[in-house]
Amino acid sequence: SAVAGSAAVREELTRRLDEADSLLLLLDYDGTLVPFTPTPELARPDAGLMALLRSLAVRPGTEVHVVSGRAREALDKWLGSLPVWLHAEHGFWSRDPAERTWVPAAEVGGSWREPVLAILRDTTARTPGSLIEVKAVALAWHYRLADLETGARRANELRLHLNQLLSNQPVEILAGNRVLEIRPHGIHKGRIVPPLPPEKLARTAVLAIGDDRTDEDLFAALPPEAISIRVGPGTTKARFRLEGVAAVRALLQSLVDSGARADRWVSNQVAPVRP
Repeated sequence: SAVAGSAAVREELTRRLDEADSLLLLLDYDGTLVPFTPTPELARPDAGLMALLRSLAVRPGTEVHVVSGRAREALDKWLGSLPVWLHAEHGFWSRDPAERTWVPAAEVGGSWREPVLAILRDTTARTPGSLIEVKAVALAWHYRLADLETGARRANELRLHLNQLLSNQPVEILAGNRVLEIRPHGIHKGRIVPPLPPEKLARTAVLAIGDDRTDEDLFAALPPEAISIRVGPGTTKARFRLEGVAAVRALLQSLVDSGARADRWVSNQVAPVRP
């Protein structure tokens, strides 16, 4: 089971960073870097998070990936100015910070979308406070603002209905934090873990952080030495657990600070050349 608390994580991270010369960060967005919000569009990053991600991106030897279930338009709008890798719709779309072009993992589309959208519209009309998020490859039904009991009941009915409708389709239904997502099979966050040759892996500290079922796919795809962190409660494959967004940001800030210290230490070891 996951070891709780930031002290244990920091101890392990310090140990791995002492052995490594590179750091690979794989970070979920909602519920990990920002708190959950009543509607998806309210989860824009604050100035503190933007500064933190920018500092991590320029930390020596560090590569930052933000891996989200969100549509690429939202990630582009909010994080597009940062020199970090962006992965939208659970890794279906990826954007290299150098190229800044979104590349899909497979063909977009599917005959299942229109019938599912019709069912979601019907459910939304009968469930005040719920809304549909239409993405390029996936569809999501959010019910965070709906009455607690009604929302949960409708989500259950919807899942049963969709399971019947989609039983022969290459599609899966995921229950998240007050959201149901319908997405093609084989599209998951584990796909974005970059393959590292053994000699590079030995010199790279890998840190992955996420808070829900979709992040478990990411944890499962990591090399065994990786430091995986589940945010909040729930069964997990992760090795460690942190309690919330504030603890995650504090941990990431400690990486910025340690990187700055290491940089100063290296600078101080280099004697100035005197004429």
